[in-house]
Amino acid sequence: MLSFLKKDKDPLRQKVKGLKCRQIHFVDDGYDEVAGAMQSDPTVMLRLVPVNYYAVKEKYIMAKVYSSKDFEENYAEFFRYSGDKQVAFTKLFAVDKQTVTKAFAKVGIIIK
Repeated sequence: MLSFLKKDKDPLRQKVKGLKCRQIHFVDDGYDEVAGAMQSDPTVMLRLVPVNYYAVKEKYIMAKVYSSKDFEENYAEFFRYSGDKQVAFTKLFAVDKQTVTKAFAKVGIIIK
């Protein structure tokens, strides 16, 4: 009844609230593959092709990447959109600094 008063008890979810969030939009091909393989190999996210949100509004994958200031701690979650409505999502995955740096470089964000 008063579900909006419930606190999020997931400690990882609480942790990412303090991290900076950046969004990357990808062409919607390979969502299931990425969602299934992220647990064992986070570099699978580099296979996705980034795209401008306005170019493919109807069907796309959005990645939210949460990072600490020094990029030593990174987490990513993926959302699938169809018709501008969320139809699927993944849990949070830990991602190493090198993979995040390469993913951001694909969209023009250079991390040193």
